[in-house]
Amino acid sequence: MAARSVWKGYLRLSLVNCAVALYPTTTETTKVHFHKLNPQTGNRLRMHMVDEETGKEVPSSEQARGYEVSKGQNVIVDQEDLDRIALESTHVLEITQFTPREDIDPLYFNRAYFLAPEDKASQEAFGVIRQAMERGKIGALSKVVLHDREHMVLLEPRDRGMLATTLHWPYEMHDETEVFSEIPKEGRIEKDLLEVADTLIERKMGKFDPSEFKDRYEEALRALVKAKQAGKRLKPMKPTSPTKPGSIMEALRASLAEGGQEARRRNPARARTTPARAPHAGRAASAKRKASTR
Repeated sequence: MAARSVWKGYLRLSLVNCAVALYPTTTETTKVHFHKLNPQTGNRLRMHMVDEETGKEVPSSEQARGYEVSKGQNVIVDQEDLDRIALESTHVLEITQFTPREDIDPLYFNRAYFLAPEDKASQEAFGVIRQAMERGKIGALSKVVLHDREHMVLLEPRDRGMLATTLHWPYEMHDETEVFSEIPKEGRIEKDLLEVADTLIERKMGKFDPSEFKDRYEEALRALVKAKQAGKRLKPMKPTSPTKPGSIMEALRASLAEGGQEARRRNPARARTTPARAPHAGRAASAKRKASTR
């Protein structure tokens, strides 16, 4: 089933307009979800909104939003109030700036959506904007209102459509210096350590292929549910204990050895045909010889 759009409006570049829609890039429908149950009866539990003073349930039609301005003092804001401050970005993605994607710090990335033309009449204008961005290898900055909040958004060409990624506002970001302040400044690392670390990195280099990564916890949850349904009891998994090498060099050398064994397990044929000397092998061998004499 095709994904449902979460927003519809117009993409605008100066006087060029086209009708577009945003679609979610991800789905939660395939994940394992749990319900709250009464273990005595097996019945579902339901949440109800109750008045904290009277204890009476308040139906959704009578509920309102409020902002606490001081302890116990709230300002009620209804939908009519929100409609009065409706921004143009509620219905229009106005491109305000073009920029190279690499200029956007990934720290600001929030959530991605697919952007596509809404009708056939909009496909040509949409295609002109998309192809011009693709030719220039650039992205576009705009704003959009989703879920009653305005977001910065980065638009990028993707296949025949675009990728729209909402960005965090600067005021939402923590100051990284507060987190990193206790980390001492890096001193000079011994050349031997760096050379062995380089070799370990080279062995683990590869192109990103998401299909190679498995959600092991999701798989374990499904196995658990299946076992419970069959009246069986799964054996508890034993977490692997981290090793405690005597030195960083020892840990690096052990990692190299372990990496070689793992590669042979994954692809024995390739391991037999792969030359022993990898890139920078001379440097790595020198580092190993030095390590063995330390």
